[in-house]
Amino acid sequence: MNKNELEKLFYELVEIQSDTGTELEKDVETFIHNWLGDLDYFKENPELFGKYQLKDDPLGRAVVWGLRRGDGPGTVILLHHHDVVDSYDYGRLKDLAYRPKKLIEKIADADINQETRDDLESDKWIFGRGTADMKAAGAIHLLLLKDYTELDSFKGNLLFLSVPDEESLSQGAREGASLLNNLKEKHGLQYLMCVDGEPHERDEKGRAVFYEGSVGKTMVVVYVRGRKTHLGHIFQGLNPSHILSEIVTSTDMNPLFSDVVEGEVSPPPSWSFMRDTKEQYDASIPESAGGYFSVLTLTQTPKDILENTRKISVRAFDTVIKRINEHYSRFRIMGHQPIENLPWNSNVMYFSEAYQQALEDYGDEYLRAYDERVEKIKNDIAEGKTNIPDSTLDLISLTIDFMKDKSPKVVIAFSPPYYPHIANLDFEDLSEKAKHLGLHLIQYAKEELGQCYAKKHYFMGISDLSYVALNDSESVVPYIEKNMPHWNKTYSIPFKDLEEISVPIINIGPWGKDYHKFTERVLREDLLENTPKLTKFAIDYLLSS
Repeated sequence: MNKNELEKLFYELVEIQSDTGTELEKDVETFIHNWLGDLDYFKENPELFGKYQLKDDPLGRAVVWGLRRGDGPGTVILLHHHDVVDSYDYGRLKDLAYRPKKLIEKIADADINQETRDDLESDKWIFGRGTADMKAAGAIHLLLLKDYTELDSFKGNLLFLSVPDEESLSQGAREGASLLNNLKEKHGLQYLMCVDGEPHERDEKGRAVFYEGSVGKTMVVVYVRGRKTHLGHIFQGLNPSHILSEIVTSTDMNPLFSDVVEGEVSPPPSWSFMRDTKEQYDASIPESAGGYFSVLTLTQTPKDILENTRKISVRAFDTVIKRINEHYSRFRIMGHQPIENLPWNSNVMYFSEAYQQALEDYGDEYLRAYDERVEKIKNDIAEGKTNIPDSTLDLISLTIDFMKDKSPKVVIAFSPPYYPHIANLDFEDLSEKAKHLGLHLIQYAKEELGQCYAKKHYFMGISDLSYVALNDSESVVPYIEKNMPHWNKTYSIPFKDLEEISVPIINIGPWGKDYHKFTERVLREDLLENTPKLTKFAIDYLLSS
């Protein structure tokens, strides 16, 4: 690989601002598509590259792909995303965020820690938005594809995939799964491995890391409907914030939701949002409250998460009822009144159960109202007035409004995005080459590059690798589809395509630091030397006899 050509292409990609969730993503798509089109191979075989337009995408974004055909069905996929997070965190340096050579002259004056300053002065790192996450991988994959198209003969196939929207809802990778399945059937491809290029972080021993899996993510939404009352008659109502707070206390950072696989542990959940639904002050308790938290998974399925959340929510509801009955008893005693219990009972249900009850109670009237609300939500999201998780709470609220049972209740649902966990150790029929690739890479890195690498089962940063296979579908598909209010309205996953693709994975990316921060940077040596050689070794090893 020509290092000068690689460096030039890398800077060109970084300088194209491609903020996620904006039309700017199309600029880099056009660049990549034109770049592929200028290669002699694709001039001669124009049917083997193109843009795969996302369905119903108001931004008009696309997956850019290119297939280098060779002899036989064996195929290695090179995957990366071309969107980046925005650059608002750069402050006064915002205009330089995409211009690394100019940024390097100014960032030393910013408030940076000693490690960052040391890296800056070493000249071993390239700073800038998207340098690590993940324009480096984009440049490497493009140059590798170019090199393979220039070979006179080639055993196997190399499929390049550059996807949008990874930093948001991964619409590119989700719909890219359908493209992968279509290409597989059309060209008779046998997918051997999907190689992603997400940046890695060094482990506790200072070793670089190959990941043979990717952590999953499930966003749980909890909505509580209480009983509204005037503050002067507080015991006639039930405060939903009290119940929600108890659920938050019982779930936030609770390792019950952490998975352990061969010494690797997923982080416990954290709540991203919680509040009541009152829009302005009045002398009453709120009618409802809600919020959402994310569970990172290695083995747990949506079925497991629903069951665990329900158990915790029932226990929390019971705890609140017991507590307020104790308060009520003391209050009655203070007023020389006889003790009596309040009329509340715990009531925790899944969204699928609430949906079914609303359907039984109001039928088509409920369905019409639901579809109308979804259309409003689509417009509001497009205009930046709401987001997917918040609007999930809105759809739950609407559903409860159409239930005849008005007693206080907790409803548990899922919000997009959903990322299935994936790991090569979960594949029952993993090939010998896929099974031993990581060990061969470690040996190659040590002997040929003088680099110390380790392999781990899971990349903990969440990645598009989640959408190239699906395990435990019976504990995933029905629970996601029935308990995600946005399902098939604004969000979907082609689960059948994931099962059809079913390709093992590995992440081979450069060392990066501080992604999503204004000090984001990538190690120059990895960009220009190590990662290209390691990725090429993986391709050649997998496609060899």
